[in-house]
Amino acid sequence: MTGPLSRPAAEIASGRKPRLLVVPHIYADDIAVREIELARRLTARFDVFLLKWRDALHVDSSSALLRRARQFATAVRAALRRPRVEQAPDGTTLVEVPVLQPILLHRLFGAERAMAVAQERNHRTLLSVLHDFQITHVLLASELFGVERTLGVKTFFDIVDWFPEEGMSVTRLEAVRARLRGMAQKMDGVFAVSDPLCDKLERDCGIRAIPLPNGADLDRLRGVDPAQVHALRSRLGLDGKYVIGYIGNHGNYTGVDLVVNAFLAARARLPQAALLIVGPAQCWQGILDAHRADGVIATGPVPPGEIATYFNALDLGILAQGKSSGTEFAFQLKVVEYTACRKCVVSTPLCTWQRLRWPNVFLIEPEPAAWADAFVRAATTRWQPEWDTLAEPYDWSVLGEKVAAALLSAKAPGETCAS
Repeated sequence: MTGPLSRPAAEIASGRKPRLLVVPHIYADDIAVREIELARRLTARFDVFLLKWRDALHVDSSSALLRRARQFATAVRAALRRPRVEQAPDGTTLVEVPVLQPILLHRLFGAERAMAVAQERNHRTLLSVLHDFQITHVLLASELFGVERTLGVKTFFDIVDWFPEEGMSVTRLEAVRARLRGMAQKMDGVFAVSDPLCDKLERDCGIRAIPLPNGADLDRLRGVDPAQVHALRSRLGLDGKYVIGYIGNHGNYTGVDLVVNAFLAARARLPQAALLIVGPAQCWQGILDAHRADGVIATGPVPPGEIATYFNALDLGILAQGKSSGTEFAFQLKVVEYTACRKCVVSTPLCTWQRLRWPNVFLIEPEPAAWADAFVRAATTRWQPEWDTLAEPYDWSVLGEKVAAALLSAKAPGETCAS
């Protein structure tokens, strides 16, 4: 991929840092994406290049038909996109490239063949970027670009979540595990989002992964002006209220119905309580609308720049995800964000939080009566100063140093200890 993407040879030769290409699992600039957040914290150790494309998976709509049409149109534009390089204010270099996404090929080839065709084309694009920018390290989190070893380039794969095993046949499950084993063999290292997932990967696939949890920008969360928090609470009618809040993208696995029913059960004991649901929650609109008069407030999507204010506006944080292979092996970032803002949390007893046993997190089986009791208990629990340190290992800057150490300690293929 010569021409628009090539840097002058003299410019590359003059740089002293190794050159890192970050390929996120999804590209978006209106939500926090794990690899993008890490890329921004790695600019002190690397010249960081961030691969950018128009991602059809990041397109949504209230109508399934309209969503599909918009995703298809986005994928067409992504495939035809002309290469472009842009220096970002955060110190990274954005490298926008044409990307072929399988959604365009499903009808022609079926899902598996569509992915293979897309990977073949996109891998050629990736190799061009590696060559043009003389990349030395890659942090790869998307299989859209293939997963292959490149001579002289240290490459790590980031496993950001786990697939739904429920209902999957034994044959299909073993095929997925074999694919992951093959992928790991081509990498210099593998990161995984939680300790439980690392254990599972080693147990089921023989993959030894480095635990790399999701992170948070603690300075941003803790640096919100109290006047902004007061203004937000006033605007939402929450002055003088005990605010129980659930922040996130509320899909059908997030247990919003449990939260609403528990809140209703606790109201007699918490007469000044209000329930605040922040973020997209279209599949729960019926139950949310039905209880507006009971103190349930749903904001819908909010601008990313305002999320920190919403976290600070709460008195109690909620994580009501149901148990599944997807949630049990995840690392739910919102618990860190609640904690960074000095909030107690009521959560279902998911594996990660059972292991960590944070004293501000009440792990309660998903029963409305039990959750109502937990709401009342949390309302009388005072934040302890020593809890302030709980979230600190999960700051993006700390996690970025962990990534840098792993990338820089790995030997490139064919490299000897003496070299």
